[in-house]
Amino acid sequence: MGLLDRADAVLFDLDDTLLDYSAARDAGIITWMQEVDAARHATDAVRRWRELEEHHFRRYSQGELTFEEQRRARIRAFRPDLREAADAVLDRAFSDYIVHTQAAWAPVPGAVETVRTLAARLPVGVLTNGPVELQARKLRTLGLGDLALFASSELPAPKPDVRAYEAACTELGVAPARTVMVGDDLTNDVEGALYAGLRSVWFCRVALGEPDGWPVTPSSAVSVVTDLRELLS
Repeated sequence: MGLLDRADAVLFDLDDTLLDYSAARDAGIITWMQEVDAARHATDAVRRWRELEEHHFRRYSQGELTFEEQRRARIRAFRPDLREAADAVLDRAFSDYIVHTQAAWAPVPGAVETVRTLAARLPVGVLTNGPVELQARKLRTLGLGDLALFASSELPAPKPDVRAYEAACTELGVAPARTVMVGDDLTNDVEGALYAGLRSVWFCRVALGEPDGWPVTPSSAVSVVTDLRELLS
């Protein structure tokens, strides 16, 4: 049986599912540090930024911070020289970092091919946490700007709130039970989707061995792939 059998629509996450966000983020941090703190060790800078991003973006997803506040919190913790800076200064610093990240945007291998093939057969949308302008720019960079985009800045709540998935399904005109969510984040793309009544495919680019070693158990509602092209089988 195929992974998308009996599905009327597919929702994809964007960052690290369609766009190779992590690679672009790491490249952006290294280039940015060369400009603002060349003495800082690149490996340490990348590790620290990853930790701060995971922590503060999760706080945003849980409703503790706005999208802008989580960005500023990351800058304050990452740049001691800006710890007491005004919001406008923090926003400019983050914008400088983003410029370098955007220069490295590229698709996850097989992502564009998979989406285009599926979109010829059934409705396909992108459900992502982030500002709609930025996420739309990412899709255009991938050549997928015509896809239905559901960004948290225009939704009742971000993932993993059930209202995010429900809003996307409503806009696509499909029932949650007949919709499959595909993404890399266990909380936002698997657990949240299941709670909202969708099926889910966890996209994990690193094979983790036999199924009993996975953080989630493959079932009728959850499948696991290491390459998006597996969705086409």
